[in-house]
Amino acid sequence: MYKVKLYGAKEYWCQVPRIEQGFKGLGHEVVSGDNYDFIYANNFDFGAKDSEHGDSAIYEGENYIPKSGFKILNVLDIPPHNSNFPIDKLKDQLSLANIVTCISEPVRQQLSDIGVESHNIWNPIKDVFYDPFVEKTIDCLYVGRANDPNKRFELLNNIEKIIVGPIAGAKVQDNYLGLVNDVSLNQLYNAAKIVALPTKFEGLGLPALEAMVCGAIPLVCSDNPNSKLCPDFCIAEPNIESVTKTYNGLLNHFTHYQSVILDEWSSYIQHKFSKFSIAKNIINLYEEYHDNK
Repeated sequence: MYKVKLYGAKEYWCQVPRIEQGFKGLGHEVVSGDNYDFIYANNFDFGAKDSEHGDSAIYEGENYIPKSGFKILNVLDIPPHNSNFPIDKLKDQLSLANIVTCISEPVRQQLSDIGVESHNIWNPIKDVFYDPFVEKTIDCLYVGRANDPNKRFELLNNIEKIIVGPIAGAKVQDNYLGLVNDVSLNQLYNAAKIVALPTKFEGLGLPALEAMVCGAIPLVCSDNPNSKLCPDFCIAEPNIESVTKTYNGLLNHFTHYQSVILDEWSSYIQHKFSKFSIAKNIINLYEEYHDNK
C-alpha cells in the first residue's frame, strides 16, 4: 500500500476526485500531510489565475507543490488554439518531476515536440453505465463548451440537439440544460442515440468514450487525433455537409450501429478507462521507476 498526496482541481467534473477514488479502491491511502510516498498532480486549467502572482496557474494555485519528495506531474493538454499558453513555464515545472504523465497519445506527442518525455496513463471516465431500461428519446446530445471555438459547435447547425455544459456567449436555438451532475449525465447518455462531438482537438475527449459505455454512438471528426479511439463509422469530415450526412446515416441505422458499440466497444472502454485502471497505471510507473534504480 502507498500513501499518495494529490494536487489539482477538485470539482466533481475534474480528474483528481476520480483518481482519488481509484487509489482508494485499490487499497492505497490518500493523505493530506507530509508523510507520503509520492505526489500526483494535474496541471491546472490555463484559465485559472493565481491570486498572488496574477499569472496563469499550472502546478500552483492555492496550495503549492513541495519541492522535495517524489513527484508525478500529469499534463492534461497544451491547448493548440491558445498562442499565449506558457510553454516555458510548463517545461520548467515539469523538469522538477520524477515522472511526467499525460492523458492521451496526442498529448504525449505535444510534450515530445517540446522536448519532454512522458507516459500516457489515459484519463478516467465518469462512473457511467449502460441501462437497457432507459428509452432512447434523445436523437442528438452535445456535451461540452459550445462557446469554445475549438469545439466547432457550428458544424452541428443543421442538427437539432440537447446541450449539456457551459455556454456563456454562445447563440443556440436548441434545448440547453447547463451543467449537470454525474447521475443526470449518465441518464442523458443512456437516453441519447447520438452524442455529437465535432471538436478539432481534445486532450482525450471523455464524452465520446462515456457515450459508448452507455450505448450511444459518438459522432467525431477525422482531424481530431483521438478519433482513432472510436469506430470508423462514427467519423465524419470536419465540415457541415459531412457531419450532417454521417449523423443521418447513424440515426437511420441506429439499432445496427448500437449493437456494434455494445458488443465490441462498451466493456472494453469501461475497463481500460476506469478510475481503477488509471490509478493502477500510475502505480505501475512509480514501481517501474524504483525497480530500474
